[in-house]
Amino acid sequence: MVVCSCRAVTDRQVRAAILAGAATTEDLARVCGAGGRCGGCWPTLYRLIDDVTRTDTRVALRAS
Repeated sequence: MVVCSCRAVTDRQVRAAILAGAATTEDLARVCGAGGRCGGCWPTLYRLIDDVTRTDTRVALRAS
């Protein structure tokens, strides 16, 4: 699904950027373009950052 209409960035692209180390909206704007124009997608980007990092942490905890 497209999360950033201005730059036509999908949730998959955003999730991949987060898994590659993007941790803020500024990082995402630099890496994949999402959130770099109007900021209308920032609430969704914040949710994705939270969701992906929380999931990544749970997976890391299970592995240890």
